[in-house]
Amino acid sequence: MEVRANDVARGPYAALVADTVFPEGSLLAELSPNASGNGYVMRKSAGAWSYFELDVHGNLLASGTPAHCAGCHSQALSDHVFGLPRTALNAP
Repeated sequence: MEVRANDVARGPYAALVADTVFPEGSLLAELSPNASGNGYVMRKSAGAWSYFELDVHGNLLASGTPAHCAGCHSQALSDHVFGLPRTALNAP
């Protein structure tokens, strides 16, 4: 999977640590690099995250706070966001 962040979220995501808090308007997307799987998007608004699941054609499959998204992300140490291992961010 490939993770993309909008301009607002890019800095916090690149420097992600346990107490990172993402600003309003943050968008994070996890996309399949070969367009053979679903895509997932998180959007922060009014201090809360909304989740979106998209099929391979970009059609909306689920949105809001689906239990399978919100339940897992509630366990993340950084504002409901999981990140890449720090060594992966610093790799050449």
